[in-house]
Amino acid sequence: MSASPALSEAPLDRPPFRPANPSWTLRTGRLVLRGAAFKGVVTVHTATGSVRVLKFTARSVSAVDFDLTAGRGRAAVRLRTGPGTTTTLKRRGGSRVVTLYVRKLSGIVTGFGGAPLPADRTVTITPDAVPSWLSHPAAPARTLSFTNAALAQIAQFGGDLSVSGAVYRVSAR
Repeated sequence: MSASPALSEAPLDRPPFRPANPSWTLRTGRLVLRGAAFKGVVTVHTATGSVRVLKFTARSVSAVDFDLTAGRGRAAVRLRTGPGTTTTLKRRGGSRVVTLYVRKLSGIVTGFGGAPLPADRTVTITPDAVPSWLSHPAAPARTLSFTNAALAQIAQFGGDLSVSGAVYRVSAR
């Protein structure tokens, strides 16, 4: 899984606002990106400097057994749901999409929008390791599904988050 030459130069992307630091990590038993399109590897300016990330858009994102951690140590915040609970992030109105800027996506691919699944279904996708089945320029928007997924993100834009049965905890040391 090596990066293709076309992906080695990451163009600058300008989200609606500059993402703060620290980033956050989402762990989920099942992750589904509906109407997803991989937009390539881009560079985003954050509060602490520039970073190369994977850019995805989707009509909606669903996560079962949502477990989100933002920050580290004393500044860590954790939001999680009960077992079997589905959390959704959906676009708002018209043709808007949810945009995800991801440092790393790992998990087991269980669905690829009706296309054949990759031979090695256990993946770790980073800006330096984009599988060819994902990076193909003619790939249409499709539903991507993963189990045992983890996303290391720097930002998400353009959607409303719906969380049921959330437990919220702030680390205080």
